[in-house]
Amino acid sequence: MHPVQLQPGTSATRFLLVTIMLIIGLAMAGNADAAKKYVIDVFEVTMRSGTSTSNNIVKILKSGQAVEVLEEDLASQYSLVEIDDGKKGYVLSRFLDDIPSARERLALLQEKSDQQKQAVSSLKEEIELLKSELDNEQTDNESLKNTLLASESELGRVRTASENTLTILDDNKRLQSIVEILREEKQSLSDENDSLKDSTKMDWFIRGAAVSIIAFLLGIIVTRIRWRKQDNWGSY
Repeated sequence: MHPVQLQPGTSATRFLLVTIMLIIGLAMAGNADAAKKYVIDVFEVTMRSGTSTSNNIVKILKSGQAVEVLEEDLASQYSLVEIDDGKKGYVLSRFLDDIPSARERLALLQEKSDQQKQAVSSLKEEIELLKSELDNEQTDNESLKNTLLASESELGRVRTASENTLTILDDNKRLQSIVEILREEKQSLSDENDSLKDSTKMDWFIRGAAVSIIAFLLGIIVTRIRWRKQDNWGSY
C-alpha cells in the first residue's frame, strides 16, 4: 500500500509540505541513537523490509503510532524503526515526527480537559458544600451567641441571688447569735424563777409552821388560863 496522494493547492497540502520540508532540513547526519518518534497525521505509512518501494511491506503504520528509530539513512531518506510488537522495518523519514500526532495530542488534551472539567465540577460541589457548612456554622454561631448572652444573664441573676443568699446567711448567723443570747437569758431567768419559787414555797412553809406553832401555843395558854379560873372558882 502506497502513501496517500495529496491534492496540490489546498491549505492542508501546503501545511503538510512545509512540515515535511522542515523535518528533512532538521534531520541529523549519519546514524543516530534509538529515539522515539511518531507517524505524522493523516498518513497510513508502509513499513518495508528495505529502503525502497520494491521491498516487501512488513506493516502498515497508522497516524500517531509510536515507533523506536534505530537508524537513519540520509541517502535513501529511510529510517530503520521498531514497533511495540518487536517487528522492525524501514519507513520514510519524512513521515516521522518528534511529537505525537495532532489527533493523539487532541485526544490527550480532550481527556485532560474532561478531567479538568470534572475537577472544576467537583470543586464547585465542594464550594457549595462549604458554603452550606459555613451557613450552618454561622447559624450555630448566632445560636451560641444567644445562648452565651442568656447564660451571662442567668449568671448575673445567680450572682445576685448568691449575694442575697450570703446576706441572708449573715443575717441568719446574727439572728442565731441573738437567739442563743436570748436562750441563755431565758434559761437564767428560768433558773432565777425556779429559785424564787423555791424561796417563796419555803417562806410560806415557814410562815405556815410559825402560825401553826403560835396557834398551838395560844391554845395551850388559853387552856391553862381556863383551868386556873375554874380552880379559883372552885375554892370559893
